[in-house]
Amino acid sequence: MSKEKTAKEIIIETLKKAGKPLTASEIRNLTGLNYNTIRGRLQELKKQGIVKNVEGGWILVEKEQK
Repeated sequence: MSKEKTAKEIIIETLKKAGKPLTASEIRNLTGLNYNTIRGRLQELKKQGIVKNVEGGWILVEKEQK
């Protein structure tokens, strides 16, 4: 099993660390990931309810702790 992080994991980690909305371009600058890869993964994460697009960029959706 590979220990390399997936693009989705890198994006989630980057958004957690930022603590503020980030645009796809900002995520690209922080991670070095391909812009189109970031856009595609953000859309997948949005469909999964993990991130949402707000004014100023993308943020993680807060999950209720049980």
